[in-house]
Amino acid sequence: MMFGPGTELKIQNKLEVEPDYYKLVGGETTACLATGFTRQNGTSNHTLFKDKTAAVRIENDKVYNQVVVLPTGNNGDECETESKDSSCEDSIKPDPKVNFVSVTVLCLRLLFIKTVVFNVLMTFRLWISQ
Repeated sequence: MMFGPGTELKIQNKLEVEPDYYKLVGGETTACLATGFTRQNGTSNHTLFKDKTAAVRIENDKVYNQVVVLPTGNNGDECETESKDSSCEDSIKPDPKVNFVSVTVLCLRLLFIKTVVFNVLMTFRLWISQ
């Protein structure tokens, strides 16, 4: 919010969460992504993010994100050194109950479609015989 020229009010959360850093590579372009931090200046102590881009917060979200495109020749090693956990693994495990319900719903849909097709065929047969 702005109150007059040069006065800026920043309302910040009491909970302070440090950013997670990720190195993004696409073709010849390398970028460093800082995500999931609660302070707008949460990346101010990181050398890659100083005076580059501003941290943004998506509407109705509680955390900020910031990305900086690295110059050619910089492979982004500084980005990953500050990362707490660089491994991304799938933590979702299959649930047998969900699988059973999904198969049951699929069977009921097939039975419904078979019933509708049978009724349509019998209706056509009745119309043709009259």
